Amino acid sequence: MLVTTINIPSFVYRVNKIPNDGLIKELKEMLKADRRTRGPANHYISSCLKYLHDHTPFVWLCAKITFITLFFIYVAIPVFVKANQWIMPRIIFLNIVRWPPFTDLTKPHDFGLNNTRNFYLNTQEGVKIGVWHVLPVSVQSDSNNIPWDKFEDELSNGKMVFLYLHGNSGTRGSYHRVQLYKILAQLDFHVIAIDYRGYGDSTGHPTENGVVFDSYTIYKWLKSRVGDSKIFLWGHSLGTGVTAKLAKLLCEEEDHPAGIVLEAPFNNIRDAAFHHPFSAPYRSLPYFEYVFVDPLKEHGLFFNSEENLASVIPHIMILHAEDDLIVPFHLGEKLYAKAKESRGHDKVQFVSFEASLGYGHKLIYKAPQLPSLIREFVAKSK
Repeated sequence: MLVTTINIPSFVYRVNKIPNDGLIKELKEMLKADRRTRGPANHYISSCLKYLHDHTPFVWLCAKITFITLFFIYVAIPVFVKANQWIMPRIIFLNIVRWPPFTDLTKPHDFGLNNTRNFYLNTQEGVKIGVWHVLPVSVQSDSNNIPWDKFEDELSNGKMVFLYLHGNSGTRGSYHRVQLYKILAQLDFHVIAIDYRGYGDSTGHPTENGVVFDSYTIYKWLKSRVGDSKIFLWGHSLGTGVTAKLAKLLCEEEDHPAGIVLEAPFNNIRDAAFHHPFSAPYRSLPYFEYVFVDPLKEHGLFFNSEENLASVIPHIMILHAEDDLIVPFHLGEKLYAKAKESRGHDKVQFVSFEASLGYGHKLIYKAPQLPSLIREFVAKSK
């Protein structure tokens, strides 16, 4: 069958050029009718009405699905969240999301970490946190395996220590975290990584003060064992809020860490929640802050890093990828701007990674220049 594409206004020209068979006669009659009824718009509307008439059940089904979806997103979820405010801390900490699942955190070698000790530390009554201690590369060798009971002694061997404080969801065994431990160990640092209360195989339930206290306790535990070795803090994502608050507490006690690295940080939890991708469907609605943001302070969730860093003395290095969708790049810039106000340019460093590199929120460990950045930062912070 001959099929002719109609393209007004070139339609007349095309029709006149096609052989005058029965189909063309019919098309010419359609064109005349189209002119009598004020052009192609009327024909288009008639076609749409015919389509709707022929497909009424399908159209109604689509309309129902659309309505139910919009109702669920913009009415049911906000009402549920407002009526169940206990859900907000769970959304912030996401400690119920454990990835990879079904892993045994007591066996760090299953994660590719050799010469790594797993142990547990009681931070408060009823709270026991899981800890990994990764030895520096110079201490690791097949012929020089350190007995588990000698790991603590190695902390005073003169090698510097990084205390890693992770972000929300996952465990100390999450892949991107393990890759960073390996980089730090290859740079000949001790690495201490913890799961806050409620994460991984740690007991308890996370709160802002609770996870900061867990971090404070492990820092003090380290401090009593490292001798003259320096301790650096490394926080990622939500862990940057923990790190900033911990650093403030330590500086108020004049127990300064040697330096602080903040990877993918935010300025405060309110802004981080406002700009999180999960909030995108609601952000322009008048009740957004009332339902989703204001309740954070009712649960003691502030993580006000821009305020906490104002009291911090050691050098700070901020790492942020421009294509970070979880903690947008501009929040890291805001934190940097605030830190410069109280500390000056020589005490805080901002390192950005172009969006084209694809590092996003978790993959800065892939940056080829990261080891040299860490070496330079440590040398400057001693």
